[in-house]
Amino acid sequence: MIQPRFRLLLAAALCASLAPTVRAAYVRGDLVWKCDFTPAEAAQYKLDRRHFDAAGHGVAYAPREGANGDGAMRFRSPDQKHTATVTIRPDVPIAGLVLVEADVKGVEIGPGFQAWNGPKVMLPYRKTSIADVRTGKMVYPQLPGETGSFDWKTWTMVYDFESVEDGPDIVLGLELGAGEMLVDSVRIWRAVEIPDEEVAAPFNAAAAAIPRGAFAGRHNPEAVRGAMSGGDLSEESLRNLADWGAYLLRLQIGGNELRHGESVEAYFAALSNKLDWCETIMDRCARNGIHVIVDLHAGPGCVSTKHAANIIPDDYDAAELAKAWEIIAARLKDHPATYAYDILNEPSVAPATWVRVCEEVMRATRRIDPWTPFVVETAKHWYEGENVIYSPHFYSPHPLTHNGVGGPTKVRWSYPGYINGVYWDKEQMRVDLRSWIEFQREHPGARILVGEFSCILWSKGSDAWIRDAIDLFEEYGWSWCYHAYREWPAWDVEYTNTPDWTQGKWVKATEDTPRKRELLRGLSYNRGPGTQPKPKPAH
Repeated sequence: MIQPRFRLLLAAALCASLAPTVRAAYVRGDLVWKCDFTPAEAAQYKLDRRHFDAAGHGVAYAPREGANGDGAMRFRSPDQKHTATVTIRPDVPIAGLVLVEADVKGVEIGPGFQAWNGPKVMLPYRKTSIADVRTGKMVYPQLPGETGSFDWKTWTMVYDFESVEDGPDIVLGLELGAGEMLVDSVRIWRAVEIPDEEVAAPFNAAAAAIPRGAFAGRHNPEAVRGAMSGGDLSEESLRNLADWGAYLLRLQIGGNELRHGESVEAYFAALSNKLDWCETIMDRCARNGIHVIVDLHAGPGCVSTKHAANIIPDDYDAAELAKAWEIIAARLKDHPATYAYDILNEPSVAPATWVRVCEEVMRATRRIDPWTPFVVETAKHWYEGENVIYSPHFYSPHPLTHNGVGGPTKVRWSYPGYINGVYWDKEQMRVDLRSWIEFQREHPGARILVGEFSCILWSKGSDAWIRDAIDLFEEYGWSWCYHAYREWPAWDVEYTNTPDWTQGKWVKATEDTPRKRELLRGLSYNRGPGTQPKPKPAH
């Protein structure tokens, strides 16, 4: 994701006469703390004592390698098994709502071993009260980073350091990720919210360079649309979903019920029970003209954390996962509602490992069911053919779509608008989806389904976010499933928020909410429940 330097007020001055007024954002107030990695600061924080080892791994002070020929910190790591970081304790207290900036340069930075690893500008701290039952008092906010090679740029984060008991520290570098990263400066400012009329949309050159979709102004007749759920799936509820125009249900099997990592036997016993439930739901779906993507939400031997659904190590033995799918296919291959098999929800895995696992699972399962397509997530680098449906999940920008999920925050993000230094609107969404757009252009036969997308109900402009996301998916001819139908109220379009967008506050709406209206508009592009056959391979 391209992140331009934070020049909000200048953009407003230049574009005010041309761009429509948008929502509020945050700008710099008073400077709280900074480190430019001068020789004196390097000595103060004992950074000048760090060195690379004989293999070139580690951390070193670079007195003349900053953006302006001044000091910087250089971090190198050979692979995902190594970490190269430093920790700085600011000499002034950091509290309240602040805007954090870091000037960073990257050289072939790879993804981290897990989703939360990789390039780091992180400010961990201990709260005076328990933030989350799984993490205790420690909180780990970090600036949105990126991988690959890029010249000097500024990463930005607005964050509310409330109830600070200890810290924050500042952690810089590469955590279980490969490549080279330089940091030239870190600055912390008081964050000041500015009114709508002082914000204007900038020209997005990166988005302008991306080819438009083939279905601009029309809809792909082969695309299908629906929702995912593991919640209220009664006969009446599924009848309601069909009345909305849904063709698909992405039905999640498991979650906590299947998380028996210590016992394979317990996993398969739970899976058998869950498939009984699944068949009951699919019978209801068939009666209401809805087709089902069977989503395995927890795999055997996979670890789940707060940040990752299914962690798969490089040496993962896929035999048990393949066995699980053989069992599922034997039960469901002839069910009239079966549309596709989603191998594993949101795997946290190295790309090469994931390809190996998917190929083994598909090879075993297709001996039982050669027809039903597989849904493969996070595999935009790999094309296996038309009997695979390639499936991103879309929640960008995460601070907006998940604002306050997993812990309260007083940052009032809104859409469209600047979020952590980047102006987010439909065109920035296009930039974020560029790799999938390029994948589709390289493989014209590829079928793409956005398996999940959503924006939390209390984010200001969540209805506009849903509208723009659906419009982009339609432009490129992608199928999609909204997250989620009648599960947690914060994702449910039938609930509404309090007028001031307070997190954690919702009520069941008595009429269609703006978010529901946008979802119904998107679902109306289906040809109608039950009118399209389930897909078959071309060979």
